[in-house]
Amino acid sequence: MNVGFVGLGNLGRQLAASLLRAGFPLRVCDLDAAAVAGLVAAGASAAASPREVAEASDCVITCLPSPRAVSEVVSGPDGLIEGLRPGGTWIEMSTNDPHELERLAALAAARGIATLECPVTGGVHKAAAGEITVIAGG
Repeated sequence: MNVGFVGLGNLGRQLAASLLRAGFPLRVCDLDAAAVAGLVAAGASAAASPREVAEASDCVITCLPSPRAVSEVVSGPDGLIEGLRPGGTWIEMSTNDPHELERLAALAAARGIATLECPVTGGVHKAAAGEITVIAGG
């Protein structure tokens, strides 16, 4: 399974690194070029946009700092729902507003894309150790 990851902040970078350690092919994107470069050095491939991540992925994980950022990454002009194929999955790990998540999930569903809401608990130190707790709903 080809996995995409958008949002390589303190937590997202650790989550993405865990996917690489588990052997998943990973395509990443972030506004911070240094965060992308660090994961590319560890074996990921870089993408220029969320759409480009999605075009190369079966599922895309987002881990972003705000509902506004999530909205732009998912449904913006170069957003991931433009690139994910029907049957693909968007896994949302960001801090998000439930109403905005429902709106975006409906947009994704209209294109045949499944959505999973997967908040995490445990913090960056647990994520770095690969011991974070993921709460999945969809």
